Amino acid sequence: MATEIKSIYSYFSSDILFAKSENVIADDIRLNAGYYKVRNSIEVGKKLKFFPLSTIASVVFPGIFKRYLTENTKYGIKFLTTSDMMMLEPDSEKYLSLQITSNLDIYRVEENTLLVSRSGSIGNTIYVDDRIKDFALTEDALRVKPFQTGDMGFLYFYFTSDYGNDLITGKKSGAVIDHIYEDDLLKLKIPKLDKKVCEKLNDAYLKVKECRETAHKIIEQARVLVVKYNHLPSLAAIETKNLDPNNEVEIKRTNLDEFTTDFRLDAHFYNPLADLVAKNIRAMSQRFESLFDIADCSFKGSRSIRNYVDKENGVPFLSGKNIIQIRPDFKYISTTETSNLSDMIVEKNQILISRSGTLGRTVFVWKNYENFAASEHLIRVVPNSELVDEGYLYAFLSSDYGYHQLLRYKHGSVIDEITEDQISQSVIPLPSDKQQKQIGDLVRQAYDLRAEAIRIEDEAQALLIQALTKV
Repeated sequence: MATEIKSIYSYFSSDILFAKSENVIADDIRLNAGYYKVRNSIEVGKKLKFFPLSTIASVVFPGIFKRYLTENTKYGIKFLTTSDMMMLEPDSEKYLSLQITSNLDIYRVEENTLLVSRSGSIGNTIYVDDRIKDFALTEDALRVKPFQTGDMGFLYFYFTSDYGNDLITGKKSGAVIDHIYEDDLLKLKIPKLDKKVCEKLNDAYLKVKECRETAHKIIEQARVLVVKYNHLPSLAAIETKNLDPNNEVEIKRTNLDEFTTDFRLDAHFYNPLADLVAKNIRAMSQRFESLFDIADCSFKGSRSIRNYVDKENGVPFLSGKNIIQIRPDFKYISTTETSNLSDMIVEKNQILISRSGTLGRTVFVWKNYENFAASEHLIRVVPNSELVDEGYLYAFLSSDYGYHQLLRYKHGSVIDEITEDQISQSVIPLPSDKQQKQIGDLVRQAYDLRAEAIRIEDEAQALLIQALTKV
C-alpha cells in the first residue's frame, strides 16, 4: 500500500520556498508563501542600496465612494477605470455627476503623477498626461507623486520594469479579489542609483511623454480634417430630437418605412444619429463608396484551442483589448501547434476592428503589429491602395462618423457582435487623393511617434537593468 501511495505522489510537484525569519519579521510578518517568491531572474548588484518609496514620494488612495452616474454629458465628467487609463486613447461612456458627487476634486488627477492599479490586475502603471488629466479617475488607481519632478522617469521605468513590477504585485493580498494598499507602495524598496542614470531615465520619460501626446494630437487633427474635407458637420454639434422633454429617458421616434429587409426590432439600429451619419455623407461629400467597394473585410483565424507558449517558441497574439493598449500585455501562441497560423498573421497597412465584446475598437497596423497573430475577434480590413489611402481610411473608421456606422449593426443576446458583411455596408466619403494623402500622412506620422515612444522605453529599461545588476 505504501508503494502505491508513493507512486501516486511521484506525479505531483510543489514549489518550496525558503524565507529567512529576519526578512519575515522585518517586513509585514506575512505568512502567505507567494509574498517571498522570487518572480524574476534579475540578480541585483550586491553593493546596491535600497530605501522606502516614502522617502521620495507620497502615495494617495482617494477612498471608496458611491458613484453617482449620469447619462447627460452636460452634467457629468468622464470616469476612467484602471483599464481605461492604460489605453492609447482613453474614453468612457460613464459620467460622474458634477452636482451630487461629493469631493469630486479628489478623483481628478494632475501631471507629474504616476497611477498604479491597486485592485484586480495589480501594478499597471501609467503617468498623467494630456490624454487623461481632464478625466475623473477611479479609486482603484493609487496616486504616486514624487517630491521632486526629476524622479518621475526613474520611478516610472522602475515600476514598469519586470523587477519593480514583481515587487509591487508580490505585495498583493485578498481572499477573492487581490489588492494592494498605499502602505504597500510606501514601503516598496527603491534602489539608490547613480544620479546620471536617474537623469537619463527622466530625459527618456519626457521624450516618451512628448511622443505620445504629440501622436494623440496629430490623430485628432487627422479626424478633424476628415470632417472638414468631406464638408460634414461635427456630430458633437448635432442634437437629435428626444420625445422626453426632460431628457431623463432616451426616447426617439422612427417611421415604419425605415424598417429594412432585416426586420430589425432592436432600437439602437434605428438610432437617428447613426442614420444621420450616412445621410450626411451621401448629401454633403463630393464622392463616397461603400467599404465593400474599396477594401476587403475578412474574418480570419479559426476558433480553436490556443496553445500559449513562451516568447522563444511563439508569436505575439493580439486580442481586442490589446490593440488599443499603450503597451499590450499580449501572450504568445505556438508556431508549431497552431492550425492555420498563416491566416491569423496581420500585415502592414491593414486595419483591425474588434467585432465582439467591446465593439468598434480600431487600430492601424503600422510599425506596431506587423507579423503578429490576431484573434478571430478582430476583423481585418485590407484597403485597396489604388482606391483609398490606407491611413485616411483608418482615420475615418476611427472617427465618430465611422464608429457610429460600425455600432449600428451590433447584435447578440449576451455578448454584442458585428460581422464583416455588416461593416462592409458602411458609407465612406472620399475627398481628393491629395487630401486623403495629407490625412494618411498624419496618421502614419502619429504611429511613427508611438513606435518611437516604445523604442525609447525599451532603451530606458535596458539602462535600468544595467544599473540594477551592476556589480
